[in-house]
Amino acid sequence: MNESHIKREHLSDKKVVITSLLVSLSDVTLNFIVAVLTGSVVMLTQSLQGLSDGLTAVILLVGVNKSARTGDKTHPFGYGREIFFWVLLAGIFMFLGTGMLSVVLGYRQLIAPTIIENTWLALVMLTFGFITNAYSFSRSIKRMNQTLGTEHWWKRFMRSGMVETKATFLIDALGTSTAILGLVALSAYTFTGNLRFDGIGGVVIGVAMMAGSLFLIRDVKGLIVGRAVSDSVASAITNSALGVKGVNAVLDLRTMYVGSSKLLVILEVHLEDELTTDEIEVITDAVKAAVHQDIPNVHRVQVEIETPDN
Repeated sequence: MNESHIKREHLSDKKVVITSLLVSLSDVTLNFIVAVLTGSVVMLTQSLQGLSDGLTAVILLVGVNKSARTGDKTHPFGYGREIFFWVLLAGIFMFLGTGMLSVVLGYRQLIAPTIIENTWLALVMLTFGFITNAYSFSRSIKRMNQTLGTEHWWKRFMRSGMVETKATFLIDALGTSTAILGLVALSAYTFTGNLRFDGIGGVVIGVAMMAGSLFLIRDVKGLIVGRAVSDSVASAITNSALGVKGVNAVLDLRTMYVGSSKLLVILEVHLEDELTTDEIEVITDAVKAAVHQDIPNVHRVQVEIETPDN
C-alpha cells in the first residue's frame, strides 16, 4: 500500500475546535426546535448546552488565533499563553451561563411539571445528538493521542497542555453524556408517565455541565501558574539530551507550557572534560536539535553547562 494512503491525518487545534463548533450549532438549533414542539425541559437544557458549547468554541477560536501571534519585544516567548485566559473565560461561561440555568429549569419542572408532547421526536433528536457529539468527541481524543507519552491516556489528558482540545474534549464528552442522560430521563417518563423524570434529567444535565466547567477552570489554573510536563515527556527530553555524544549527565530539567502544547525547556547538563569552546557550542546545538526532533511540542530549548556538586 502506498505510504500516502496509510499516513494518519494530523489534527490541528483549529480543526478540533471547528468540528465542535459545527456540532454545537446543530445541537442548539435542532434541540431548541424540538424543545418548543415537545415542551420538554430535557430538550431545552440540551439546547442550552449546545449554545454553551457553541459560544465556548467561538471563544476558543478567538484564543487560538490570538495565541498564534509571533513574539515581539514585549512578549519574547510569543503570545501562546493567551489561550489559557480564553479557556478560563470559556469555563466560567459554561458554569454560569448554562449549567446553573439548566439546574434552575430542571428544578422548576420538578416542583411544577408541565405536559410533554411528541416524546418520540425528542428521543430521535437525542439519539442524533449522541451520534454527532460522539464523532466530535472522537476527534478530540485523536488530537489528544498525538501528544508524546506512553502513560495511560487519562494521565496524558490530565498533564497535557493542549487546553483548547481539553475544552472541546469536555464539551463533546458532556454533549455525548447529556444526550444519554436525556434518553434515560425521557425513556423513564415514557414508561412511567411521571413528568418529574424530565425535571430530574434537566437538573442532572446542569450539574454535569457545572462539574465539567469546574474541572476545566482547575486545569487551566495549573497551566497559568506554570505546571511542568508529565514524567514520560520529561524522561523523553532527558533521554534525547543523553543521546548526544559528549553529554555525561542531565543535572536538572525545568519545563513550562508557554502556549497550547508549546514547551519551554531548560536543561542543565554535565559535559565531558577538556572540551574546547567550539566543541561545547557544537554539543549544545546538538542537544537542542535532538530535543526538538524527538519532542515536536518543544517551542524553545535553553541548555546550561554545569558541573555536578560533589
